[in-house]
Order: sequence, then structure tokens, then C-alpha cells
Amino acid sequence: MTATNYQVRVSGTIPSELLDELVDMTVSVEPPETVLYGELPDQSALFGLISRMHGMGLRLIEIRRLP
Repeated sequence: MTATNYQVRVSGTIPSELLDELVDMTVSVEPPETVLYGELPDQSALFGLISRMHGMGLRLIEIRRLP
């Protein structure tokens, strides 16, 4: 499976400890949301990111697969 680009939108700001893990993604703060753009290698990486965000109490607003 090839890597896919995603846009992930969450409510509020992302804690710095999670940002340190997302060095390959572009982070854009668009109050009151934070938007991540980047490539994930497969769906399990996407699910891992979602799980990590959920564990940190972040509210996921939208995930969009980009062309």
C-alpha cells in the first residue's frame, strides 16, 4: 500500500508532546482548531494517530484524504 496525504482537524491546540511525534506533518493553527497536513504510510498509521489523539483527550473534527 502506498502512502496517502491527509488533513486532520482537531478542536483546540495539540499538546507539545504529541507535536514532537508529528515532525513529518505540517501544523497549522486556525483558531479555534489545529489542522495537520501530511503523509501517513498506511491506514494503521492513521488509526494509531487517531488513537493517540483520543488518548490525549483531543476532539477530532474531521479527517480528509487529500489527492
